[in-house]
Amino acid sequence: MASVESRPVPVAPVRDGLSGDAADPGGDPAPDRRSEGSGKTMRTMARFGLLAGLVLIIVVFGLLKPSAFLSVANLKSTATIAAPLLVLSVGLTVPLGMGEFDLSIANSSQLSAAVIIWLISVVQFNWGLAVVIDCLGALAVGALIGFIVVRSGVNAFIITLGAGTVMAGVEFGIAHGATIFANIPHTYSDIGSAAVFGIPISVLVALGFAALVWVAMERTVAGRRMRAIGGNSEAARLSGIRVDQLRAVGFMVTALAAAVAAVLITSTASSYYPNAVTAQLLPAYAACFLGTTVFRANIFEVVGTVVGVAFLAVIQDGLIIVGVSSWIAQVVEGSLLIIAVVASKAASKKFD
Repeated sequence: MASVESRPVPVAPVRDGLSGDAADPGGDPAPDRRSEGSGKTMRTMARFGLLAGLVLIIVVFGLLKPSAFLSVANLKSTATIAAPLLVLSVGLTVPLGMGEFDLSIANSSQLSAAVIIWLISVVQFNWGLAVVIDCLGALAVGALIGFIVVRSGVNAFIITLGAGTVMAGVEFGIAHGATIFANIPHTYSDIGSAAVFGIPISVLVALGFAALVWVAMERTVAGRRMRAIGGNSEAARLSGIRVDQLRAVGFMVTALAAAVAAVLITSTASSYYPNAVTAQLLPAYAACFLGTTVFRANIFEVVGTVVGVAFLAVIQDGLIIVGVSSWIAQVVEGSLLIIAVVASKAASKKFD
């Protein structure tokens, strides 16, 4: 007859006269409701912290200088100045979403500005034809850069840096470092100065470009495939997605954005002048990375980029109106950018 091994029966600890099983029939400790509430709060802050910060900044500057900062004229001026940056930033969102960097976009925009104004002023083309020629040329250059990147296997960071240097040389060869302003028709200048229903045309163009890119990225098969490439390019390739072709398309989008931004800048100034766009490169990237802290963490998307551009534009405008020295304004802008991104990334990593 088999013997039966006797095992000690565990006894639940007694708390306040009740056994553990009686206090918690499931045997698991009760969830910490306060911890759950704190987690939800932090997740909300991680998703909407930048948007809340934008609202807070508007309120602060509005209280400090209400008549100047909150005026319709200032709103239009700020939006007009930010329009080219919005176009550049939205264009960069596409390749960044696939894990690619395009450092040539500012030089590409400078070159487009030189080509458009040279065709209008010197060759005396109709401005509409000049813009079409430039946009087609920009798309061709973007396709060439994309082809070199995907075929060579060299990091896009290096290829686009070299391409930007080439573009800077071609730009100088066209304009010779001089400002070109003769024979610019008023109809072209109206793009940067006129308004429709009170909204500047340049702002409408920038928002229209952003809307088109948003639709392409969020509502088309190609856009969803681009997102898949950004998530895992090798998995996307194995699933049948044409990764190389879509990567090349990303560089074409940035080239087109550069051309559109050039139209907005040159029409506003009614001229071409050196270094008109060069300083926009870092703000454009800053807006894109700020946008990854909005709504969906660590994802480059058009709506987030728009919020990032608005954040930077409002800070810059508010500091100028308050009368802060330019060097202090730069320190404040850079510090706020670092704080916003680091805080949101930390919150996302902890609570996602």
